Amino acid sequence: MKNLITKRLLGAAILAAALITPAVASAQDEHVQGTIASINGTWNITVNDASGYTDSVELHQGTIINPTGLTLEPGMNVTIEGYPDGSNFDATEIDTPYRYAGPAPSAVYYGPGSWYPGYAYGYGPSFSLVFNLGSRNFEQRSFYSGGENRRPMAPPSGWQGRQNDARPVSYAPQQQRSFAAPQQRFAAPVARASNFAPRGNGNDSGHRRDG
Repeated sequence: MKNLITKRLLGAAILAAALITPAVASAQDEHVQGTIASINGTWNITVNDASGYTDSVELHQGTIINPTGLTLEPGMNVTIEGYPDGSNFDATEIDTPYRYAGPAPSAVYYGPGSWYPGYAYGYGPSFSLVFNLGSRNFEQRSFYSGGENRRPMAPPSGWQGRQNDARPVSYAPQQQRSFAAPQQRFAAPVARASNFAPRGNGNDSGHRRDG
């Protein structure tokens, strides 16, 4: 009897995983390609997409920006991977065509706060990458967030996050990445300003947002 119950529980767990996995994968299958129109703060940008629509794009703690440490600016071309979330497009990764051959910034602790997408809470890149659209060159500058240059500090005693764990989820040097229109793209609605339909049951997209 005990073995029968165990088998049934195992079968239910496998079925649940099979149902969840496609949903997670499909949530990352949509793309927006276009030009940044405005930066509305650390966690929101406006993009004029290739279909002629204006998209509100939300970033969050886990959003990856390539190259790592890049300061997003109006006029930059971007390909954004993510999924619709209410009236916004929730970005899981933002790729740019600008090639950076130097080392990626390391993760340093700046104190309590969410300083840069893709880093653990309290951490951010050791320097900012600023791309000059005119000269097409990168500059390394002090990390700037919240209206001021941030200074690294020692993590508090007993801090659980190790520095290596605070690094971005992924980093690929841009000379190894290609910038091409994705095969699957987000289809903007009929309205001129994008109004994305909510995903799933309710508006909770399962990620943390920091203001």
